[in-house]
Amino acid sequence: MIFDDIGSVMEFYKTYAHNVGFGVRLGQQKVVDNVLQWKRFLCAKEGFRTKKGMIAIDPAKKRRKVKLTRCGCEAYIYVTRESDGKYRIASLTEYHNHPFVPPSQQHLIRSNRQVSERVKTTLYDCQRASIGTALAYRFLHVDAGGFEHVGCTKKDLQNHYGVLKNKIKNCDAQMLVDQFGRLKALNPAFFYEYEVDDVGTLVRLFWADASSRKIYGHFNDVVSFDSTYNTNQYEYIFAPFTGVNHHMQSVFFGAGFLLHETTDSYAWLFTAFLRAMGGIAPRLIITDECLRMKNAIGKILRNTAHRLCMWHIMEKVPGKVHPELKNDLAFYDRLKHCVWNSETPAEFEDRWKSFITEFKLEDHEWFAKKYMLRATWIPAYFMNIPLAGLLRTTSISESANSFFKRFICRRLTFVEFWLRFDTALKCQRQNELIADNTSQYTTTELLTSWDIERQARALFTHEIFELFQAQVLAARDECDVQEMANGEGIKIISISDQYKKIREVCYDTKTMTAKCNCKLFKSTGIICRHIIRVLRGAKINELPSSCVLKRWQKNCKRDIVLDGEGNVLEEKFIDQVDMAVKRKIAAVRNKLEDLIQNAKGSMEGIELLHTSLCNVELDLAQLVPDVACSTQENQESFIGSAIPKHVTILTPTDVNGRGTCSRIKGHRDGVKSGSGEKSRRPGIHQKVARKCNICKELVFHDAGTCSKKQTAQQ
Repeated sequence: MIFDDIGSVMEFYKTYAHNVGFGVRLGQQKVVDNVLQWKRFLCAKEGFRTKKGMIAIDPAKKRRKVKLTRCGCEAYIYVTRESDGKYRIASLTEYHNHPFVPPSQQHLIRSNRQVSERVKTTLYDCQRASIGTALAYRFLHVDAGGFEHVGCTKKDLQNHYGVLKNKIKNCDAQMLVDQFGRLKALNPAFFYEYEVDDVGTLVRLFWADASSRKIYGHFNDVVSFDSTYNTNQYEYIFAPFTGVNHHMQSVFFGAGFLLHETTDSYAWLFTAFLRAMGGIAPRLIITDECLRMKNAIGKILRNTAHRLCMWHIMEKVPGKVHPELKNDLAFYDRLKHCVWNSETPAEFEDRWKSFITEFKLEDHEWFAKKYMLRATWIPAYFMNIPLAGLLRTTSISESANSFFKRFICRRLTFVEFWLRFDTALKCQRQNELIADNTSQYTTTELLTSWDIERQARALFTHEIFELFQAQVLAARDECDVQEMANGEGIKIISISDQYKKIREVCYDTKTMTAKCNCKLFKSTGIICRHIIRVLRGAKINELPSSCVLKRWQKNCKRDIVLDGEGNVLEEKFIDQVDMAVKRKIAAVRNKLEDLIQNAKGSMEGIELLHTSLCNVELDLAQLVPDVACSTQENQESFIGSAIPKHVTILTPTDVNGRGTCSRIKGHRDGVKSGSGEKSRRPGIHQKVARKCNICKELVFHDAGTCSKKQTAQQ
């Protein structure tokens, strides 16, 4: 048989082998002056494994055992080059000394498997979307209509992605910093800073893009800072700054990576954050309990009120109480009522003492410590701080945790983290865009005939209007004026509500401002039912400007935001050509999918579509030369940056990258680190007793190492 090139020979023999049921391996060849003279194609089972591959492996080392696949099969074809440049099969052996693979398993033959471009694209897209390799392969199986149509196995996919991770592991930090440099070149409003130690190891990094800096300009009153994330295989601490937008959604302001949790590291991070935000510090910052962090905040954010995150503290409660209380719903109800519903320090302290006594926690060390810190985390102690009540209406840290945990994993490199983070951040901003669109172009049903409700619907976003509307209904149905006292331009009105509490509203008739001792407006920016009842009684049909907080309005983001140097913060520069190409690609994919759906009903339709695509392929080859991309080029396209040859920014080498830990819960109460500024290693934990399924006892072993199991086997 004569073939035009060696590739045609390989394709022919692989197709023949696939139909028969054996694999193909490349054999010896001879090349003269870069011209292939002859080549052998062998059966995959040709020869025997070398002595090295047959050495017995010590079971104690738990290494993967090598599966022997060769049995000395002598089947082959021998191809030579003719004088006219074509190739001819000069000799062959057809006999095989092993059984053939049945048709149901032929897609598993090694030479029949490859990670195609479609599979690579799907794998990379899934990685960006925080979908692991196993789930990506499951999607490919469903999309292709069967495992036999995917073209590779899950292990092939994992090996392919593992090659990329091995390639970038020594230049990971360098690539992330280089990526930030490219982003800043595209948009000067992108901000980043970093520091390395004496040997070049990355120790601190902070970044905030233009959109985050602009969002902070609108919603900088309350910031949550959470450093309880151990994000990647180098055990860096991921520390994001988040806030709440006008839809009560969690928004991202900026983030940092810290190798060491020291006061100096936190001080550096807060300083970088202030520089990025034009020197504007938040009114209130909410953090986890950490002395180093507290010292840094006192040093850098001197005028910012600092409070502890109640969500973090309440999350630790189940691990601090006895088993009988851990599953007691009444215990949690009483605790939540004490923490969340106390309006004054005195009221909280009375309820706390009653709670401690009822559940016999007088000698509990952890609860005693939290009581000593009550002024830093109980809402009753900071009702006078503007918008501190957002902690009651939304849990900033809980919402942020729900967002960040989707793409946090200790197996990740910096590059993988950034790809996943960038996609997740775009999703967060898309959700905000959808909420903006909904508030601007849809309306909410009015439940009263009051003009004040109609005005609020036009001003506020849907989420805020629903909260305001609830206050309007309560003012109409549940509030009664009990007493009124007149002074010099001041009215003091006593109002009762469904909670059987008498509220006092001070109303200035000259300035049309009102204050209520329930402090709802002060703490959340939404006027309370008591003030609405007073305005209604005064026949005021419009909300005074003093009762409308700008951050809750639909158009609150229309103002221009400047950076510290007076430059306008532009969210992003759009490449119109690139956008047009992406739109066309999306249109082509949608059209092709429509054609497949129309044609799959008949064999003739599928044949026509296949023939037409082959013709298009020929026409496209004439228009655009087919330039094969190397594996590294494909990998760099996925990463979005070149893999550097020279590395000056390093990652630490003395870390344990095994295992996964998407979130460290309560790690600040775990192993105590040394005195001074010694860094905590959150990856180190004390052993915890667990119930063994064999001996049914709380022990420090599991079913696999239980002595009773070993005795039974003997």
